[in-house]
Amino acid sequence: MTAAPRPNWLIVRVILAAQGGEQFVDAPGRDLLVSEMHTFAELAIAIDRAFARWDLSHLHEFRFADGRRIGMIDPDDLDDDAADLDEQKVTVQQAGLREGDTFEYVFDFGDSWEHR
Repeated sequence: MTAAPRPNWLIVRVILAAQGGEQFVDAPGRDLLVSEMHTFAELAIAIDRAFARWDLSHLHEFRFADGRRIGMIDPDDLDDDAADLDEQKVTVQQAGLREGDTFEYVFDFGDSWEHR
């Protein structure tokens, strides 16, 4: 019997950088321990909990320097391309995140809480 491979773990530093386009001075941050097997939906939950969010009914998404966006997919408006961007399905490993990479997490498109 072959043992299943053990996932790699990353420490992801999340900084709450801005709200509504206004940059924070002395921006608060949190360090999260994330497995490469975690989905982006799980990462979003961890970020929201780390910043004590209570109203989780708002849309959110992850944005990458190469233009990719991973987030909540509307099942009524699902097209073939959107499946690759579904936060419920895409893992940290599948996104190819490596040490030193940066990305943005935006919570609530109206208030635009921007994390890096």
